[in-house]
Amino acid sequence: MRVFWERIGILLPVYRPVGRGLSDGDIATKLKLPQLSVEGCVGWLLHFLKLKDRSELVQNAAAGSSR
Repeated sequence: MRVFWERIGILLPVYRPVGRGLSDGDIATKLKLPQLSVEGCVGWLLHFLKLKDRSELVQNAAAGSSR
C-alpha cells in the first residue's frame, strides 16, 4: 500500500526545496500546502531515507539535485 505522501505526489516537490535550504513554512507557502502537511512529508522522508535529522536530509537532497 502506498503512503499518503506518495499518493498525492508531494514527496519530490517538497524534497527539492529542502535541498535548497527552505524552511517548512516557505515550502508550504510556495506549494500552497498546509505547513503541517509539509512537516509530515519531511518526517516521512527522514524515516524512509533513514536519516537522523533535517541537516542530513538537506545534504542528501542537495547532493541528489547536483547529479
